[in-house]
Amino acid sequence: MTENKNSHQICCVVNCNNTYKNTNNTIFYNFPNRSYQKDLKFKWIKAVNRLDDNGKLWLPNPRSVICSKHFVGNKHSNDPRSPSYVPSLFPKVYKKKLTDSNQADERKELCFTVCKCWHSSNSASTQACIPFSFLNHLNSGSKPIPSDKACGVDHRKSLSCLSCEAFHGFESIKNEKSLKDITGTFFSVFNILLKLMPNVNRLVVSNENALLIFLMKLKLGLTYSSLAVFFGVHRTTISRIFTDTLLTLSVKTKNLIFWPNKRTISVLLPEAFKKNYPNCRCIIDCTELKVEQPNTVEHRVYMYSRYKGSYTVKFLVAITPNGMISFVSKCYGGRSSDSFITNDSGFLALLESGDEVLADKGFPGIKTTDENVVIVMPPFLHNGRFSEDEILETYNIASVRIHIERLFARLKTFGILNKLTIDYLPFIDNIVHMCCVLTNMQAPIIKQ
Repeated sequence: MTENKNSHQICCVVNCNNTYKNTNNTIFYNFPNRSYQKDLKFKWIKAVNRLDDNGKLWLPNPRSVICSKHFVGNKHSNDPRSPSYVPSLFPKVYKKKLTDSNQADERKELCFTVCKCWHSSNSASTQACIPFSFLNHLNSGSKPIPSDKACGVDHRKSLSCLSCEAFHGFESIKNEKSLKDITGTFFSVFNILLKLMPNVNRLVVSNENALLIFLMKLKLGLTYSSLAVFFGVHRTTISRIFTDTLLTLSVKTKNLIFWPNKRTISVLLPEAFKKNYPNCRCIIDCTELKVEQPNTVEHRVYMYSRYKGSYTVKFLVAITPNGMISFVSKCYGGRSSDSFITNDSGFLALLESGDEVLADKGFPGIKTTDENVVIVMPPFLHNGRFSEDEILETYNIASVRIHIERLFARLKTFGILNKLTIDYLPFIDNIVHMCCVLTNMQAPIIKQ
């Protein structure tokens, strides 16, 4: 776009009389005309929203200009992420006038469509019921229902779309079940997280939709491109919203994964633990998440897991006896052993004298600083068979350790953990943390 200082040129926006001659410090921009700027040019035309005398969308000529008063900050930006990339400031009177005329035209077109569909259905000897609410909607002169493009169905081919609702982000979530299906959370949790979001004046999406994008990405594991289709913005915008929300909420929810004191653990100890493990402080285990093949040989060696036979990241989780996540380590390459992660993660420093920690056989190399800390593991097989006491001990440990396996099963319902790509790795600790936070905010694993 080039600056145009021709005093005979007038800003193309209706009700704007700015020219180079009668304004100071105002810049005039030609519409984008290069071959690679077709999409941007259309966005400018759509933003201006001007109609010709024949009612069709106005198209600029090579000399058409728009003044800088219609851009945020009074200056056009070449950065697609900037709010001043496309003109957005227009006279309210002009927009209202266009809206009224457009609605009248759209009502006429919709009435024609309804009549045509009704005639077609009668000709085919079928009965199609048009909702009275829809007809009243047309007659009342209110805002028309979403257009063909909005709902993705051709109204001229099917009457079923007359009662459909296009996806409009958070506004389309009408009940708890809908929210639970696409985010794994309820409104109570959603509102808590929303209050933790910064009050950013987003021109693209609202805070509610930014949080919805973030939660849908975690729960469903959708690609950025898929979410871009749902919310009608560019995939890079979706990526930026997800990353910004992830980093913000990771900091704000840091204390939602915490280490309870011994008295709290004792008071909330389930009946299943009181007989055999009354001093149990937590249950620990490591879990692995598959990742696509790393780019470098060094990373491949570090992340290859012989147990899984693929490239993985691995982290340690500790849960209280009542099933709450109380500790999550950072993520390690799949090559790291359970014992190494436990010793390196700082978990052992949290234990106190007299604590019992339930673990499986993958933690033989744990070294605690306090000799009174007991690591309870199933007995190892000797001489080809278990004794009666060893069988009973194995059963007792398994009967309570099963809760951490249930926790992992719940954690892995977050689709993003099942489709880890290389671009997630810089944020993998944050992603795992947020999945654990959201898991803690669900109903308890042990109903007692």
